[in-house]
Amino acid sequence: MIGFNTHTTLHLHRIHLAPRGVTNPFPGFGILGFSLLQSCFHSVHLAGSLSSTLMDVVKVAVTRAATNDSVAIRAENKSYSFSHLVSSAWNISNLLHTSYSKSADEEYKSENTSGQVTNITRFLNGARVGIVAKPSAEFVAGLLGTWLSGGVAVPLALSYPEAELLHVMNDSDISMILSTPEHQELMENVAAKCCAHFSLIPSVTSIPSETGSREVSKNGATDLVSKLMGNFSDPKLSECDDPALIIYTSGTTGKPKGVVHTHKGIISQVQILTEAWEYTPADQFLHCLPLHHIL
Repeated sequence: MIGFNTHTTLHLHRIHLAPRGVTNPFPGFGILGFSLLQSCFHSVHLAGSLSSTLMDVVKVAVTRAATNDSVAIRAENKSYSFSHLVSSAWNISNLLHTSYSKSADEEYKSENTSGQVTNITRFLNGARVGIVAKPSAEFVAGLLGTWLSGGVAVPLALSYPEAELLHVMNDSDISMILSTPEHQELMENVAAKCCAHFSLIPSVTSIPSETGSREVSKNGATDLVSKLMGNFSDPKLSECDDPALIIYTSGTTGKPKGVVHTHKGIISQVQILTEAWEYTPADQFLHCLPLHHIL
């Protein structure tokens, strides 16, 4: 049976049944991963690609969308294009860089009596970033912005009480939190107790309703993608075996435990299941699961 969630839906053109005997070998990264990555599987395959990171895959997808920027996500009766998602991710990346640079400045100054700051990296170098948002385009943009910055995404359950949030924050060593306004008060309080930096996720621009069911303007998409590709000219931020995502268990038999997924592991899963289920770039997915727990 397929459930419908009016808050976050990814339209499904064809519903696939798994081939007999084929199951999901990596349950921590499911339909959201497919919706973001499987559409450019063939590009990744041609590029050589298990040495790729998730942002390498996204770059390919955005570049291919330059002349036909289709809808990436439909949520709460709004549509969002790939280029708008990545544009928002870039803005979030800048927020994370600012927070990380301030933290690095403070740490360096505490160890350097001269007070001068030199050679502070612009990238996160695997820093953990907590993401607190309902299923939405903002959640996806926060995930992409973290990877674009060389960070590790740690989605946090919306149902967690403060004690549970503090456990996960400390256990995973989260140093920055991304949140939407409805969770701001709680997460600012938690961030202060963990000495983490707090930032609000900017709203993602949606496609105007009169064009939401059709293609986005090709000229506008091409211009936006060209600008974004200029931003992507920085050196490689992560390696394929670096952590990309930490998903916490439900904690049924004890405190929640973090499960680490690497860039290579996630891409490999998407490739395996794309082949087994015969997904194509034309397929769309309906997502009804909580994004903080089963991606």
